[in-house]
Order: sequence, then structure tokens, then C-alpha cells
Amino acid sequence: MRKPVAMFLSLILLAVLSSCAASDSFGRDSSPAVGDPTNWMSGHENDAAVFAQIYPVSEDNPYLIASYEEVVRLFELGTGVLVFGFPDCPRCRNAFPALEKAFSEMGMDQKEGFSGRILYYNFYDDREADNERYKTLVEYTKEFLTVDDNGNPRIYSPDVFFITSGKIIGNHLDTVPSLTDPRDTLNAVQEAELISIYKELIEKMEDCRC
Repeated sequence: MRKPVAMFLSLILLAVLSSCAASDSFGRDSSPAVGDPTNWMSGHENDAAVFAQIYPVSEDNPYLIASYEEVVRLFELGTGVLVFGFPDCPRCRNAFPALEKAFSEMGMDQKEGFSGRILYYNFYDDREADNERYKTLVEYTKEFLTVDDNGNPRIYSPDVFFITSGKIIGNHLDTVPSLTDPRDTLNAVQEAELISIYKELIEKMEDCRC
């Protein structure tokens, strides 16, 4: 009689684990991709189209909507560009088109794997819940973060990190100082300034490759 009972308990556990699968702010499974393990784009085929519906970027933009696990993997040993943001962030609407242009002008979108994509992570719900995911992200980035009113490092957006072999080479928070109202659109001079900032950081990241 033990085998049927054990099998029944296993099925119950499997059902519970399946029902607890995390989902991101776009309603997708945020657990690691379970498709072809050799295909790094598995589960991300429609990210560019989804991203372009939310932010003013091109339809074939290089943004990849990353899971928490993929962000951690980048911080542990990866190389690439990561941005923290969320859909209601007005500054993101200025930053992301400029970052896309800088990324393309530096030829980064021609690279293979995650290095040829800008990883985007919506951290908002994690920060609001002050959960373990948020605390881990703060731990990875705390040396580069702005502190809140209580003196604690806090993730704001848009914050773009440039990472080589798991080491943060630099970051840029917000857009440009001359844009005093984040709801305003960058003018041509301001956009060129922001693109230049991003390109300098990409170049620095590439120079640090082993």
C-alpha cells in the first residue's frame, strides 16, 4: 500500500509547485526557461514586440525581459547590460530609446547571446514587498546605489548597469541633469548627451573583457 500513497503524495507536491510558479509583471512565467536548454532565447522570442508596446522603442529593439534567475546569472558570471525599470516610470520612457540607440551604434546588437541584448528587469513589485529577491539585488548593486531617507541603499529607475564577467564596471541612474521634469521628452541635445554617457560605459565594459 505504500507505493500508491507515495505516488499520490508526489502528484500533490508537483501540483503545488506548479501552482506556485512565479510570474512577472507581463503575466509570464518568470522561472528559468524550460524549452531547449541550448537555446538562450527560449521563452524570449516575443520580448521585443511586448517591450515596444510599453516603451517608445523600435519594433526590433534589443530588449530582453529577464527573469530574476537570469539577472542573478548575469551578476554571478555574465557580461552584458542590465536595466532596472517598470512600466509606470516616466524617466524610463526617455532612457530606453537612448540606450537602444547607444547599444546599436556600438554594434552590441550584433553580438551573440545575452551580450547582444539589453536585459530589462521590472523590480517594482519586489521593492514594494521588500522580499528576498529585492534584498539580493540590492546586495549585488549596493556599492552603486543611491541611499533613501533612512540611509539604506535603494534601487531607483531607470538604473543601467554595465557588467563584465559578473563585475559591475559602471552604472547610470536617471537621464540627464538638465531634464528637470521627468515627464518631459528629451530634446535633441539632451538625448545626444545621454547616448554619449551610455556609449562611454559600453566602451568601458568592452575594454574590461578578458
